[in-house]
Amino acid sequence: MALTKGFKFVSIVLIAGALAGGYAYWKGHHQPDHSNPDITYAPQSLPAQQATQQPTPQANFQPSADSLQSILTNHTVRISVQNPSEPIYGESNGTPHGFNYDFAQLLFAQPEFAKNGPITVDTHHEVDTYKDVPRQLLVNNGGAVVDVAMDGLTFPDDTPLGVVYTNPYLDDFGYALIVKSGSSIRSAADLNGKTVGILQGDPDVRAFVARQWPSAHAVQINDSDPHFIDKAIDNGTVDAFIYDYPFAVESIKGTDLKFAVTRLDGSNIAYKIGVRAQDQNLLVYLNSAIGRVKQSPAYNDLLRKYFISQQVVVAAAVGGERSYTVKHGDTLAAIAAATLGTGNRYTEIQKRNNLPNPNLIQVGQVLVIPR
Repeated sequence: MALTKGFKFVSIVLIAGALAGGYAYWKGHHQPDHSNPDITYAPQSLPAQQATQQPTPQANFQPSADSLQSILTNHTVRISVQNPSEPIYGESNGTPHGFNYDFAQLLFAQPEFAKNGPITVDTHHEVDTYKDVPRQLLVNNGGAVVDVAMDGLTFPDDTPLGVVYTNPYLDDFGYALIVKSGSSIRSAADLNGKTVGILQGDPDVRAFVARQWPSAHAVQINDSDPHFIDKAIDNGTVDAFIYDYPFAVESIKGTDLKFAVTRLDGSNIAYKIGVRAQDQNLLVYLNSAIGRVKQSPAYNDLLRKYFISQQVVVAAAVGGERSYTVKHGDTLAAIAAATLGTGNRYTEIQKRNNLPNPNLIQVGQVLVIPR
């Protein structure tokens, strides 16, 4: 809020200073994170500062307690997002981008939603922390603030209480093992006895590390600094880092870090969309549309656009192995059937070539076919 020129009342200045200081303190203690999805948060209103950049309401916007009806009537879907959460969601000069934004465009263009006209995707409903993305569904300022919540959410139903989740719209990924270029750590087996970085406040990955590598020492690193992974490794705080592959792609881009393993055995990540528990019709519509989009070529194009990294380590072919060049229309299962005798062996090709997802192959890519 700007004071008008010449306004000189000292008491007002003091009040404004106090408010500014309070806001600065609040911002300093609400940094983006991707913390434990299994913690139950009681439904409550978010701080007013968290619902940022709200667009000017449509002049003819018709509020409705039924989110599906609101979307269909107003031809707009209001989505709760965390900004930034690259490459899932981000903005450049106020223009949204990211996998979730592009996926939402495909999702709400499906006939369930667009049968009476195109749906506008409104992502200007931002919060600063991961756990507050679904919590914003429970905010009601004379009407629901958002219709759905999207940000790589892995919460179970009723977390927070009153929010339920769709089928996964992004899955078949896992935790990645990130190391410095030239590191002696080349595989999961090399982590025993090492110091491993994990995201602060994520007991799931901490439990995963403890289970898989009992002799490793896990160090929690705060992600308030965008370079939290490369700084932790480069300054010697940790020997390696374990993090969700989809988010790690952007986090290590342009650094000297590498994906020693893009998907660690025993890990699986599935991101879902949150809706209010009473919006069961919307849940049905979303699940139907998600299933159709995931079967489309456009979906695989999105996967390749956002989740292929040039920093993946792949060992050269050795004796008895051969190479295969990916052709148009190939799938990993088809390649496995042609080269290994059965499509069921596609996971062997995926692992040998350090692929984070079986759909992440490109025409012209040379794959190593294991023996």
